[in-house]
Amino acid sequence: MKTITILSQKGGAGKTTLALHIAVAAEQVGKACVVLDLDPQASATHWKDSRQDEKPAVVSLQAARLEAVMNTAQKEGTGLILIDTAPHSESASLSAARASDLILIPCRSAIQEYEPYSKAAEEIQQLYKWTSQQIGL
Repeated sequence: MKTITILSQKGGAGKTTLALHIAVAAEQVGKACVVLDLDPQASATHWKDSRQDEKPAVVSLQAARLEAVMNTAQKEGTGLILIDTAPHSESASLSAARASDLILIPCRSAIQEYEPYSKAAEEIQQLYKWTSQQIGL
């Protein structure tokens, strides 16, 4: 099972859209996928509720339930987990990042939007330092 977290401190950056497009593409090629919606706005969950298709699965949850839900997904044979994070949620984003094999930070090219992306990059650097210390690098 692979896990991808999509994070950014900027709202409207395309996190949910990217997560849902990847999830649909994964299902189309036969890879069982679930989107974990950590955003209190629950945009991915609302998208799922508006569809008739059962796949991809979308689960709305709080970060405290992340590990348990991921364990359940793995037991059920999920091939790919996509974690859609909320903007301005450092602790939840870091929890998701720690659980991931890959982190995607969608960004736009407007100058006024660079600061939130820099903040997200700093969070990932801190996570890397924490992980490196934990495994003795």
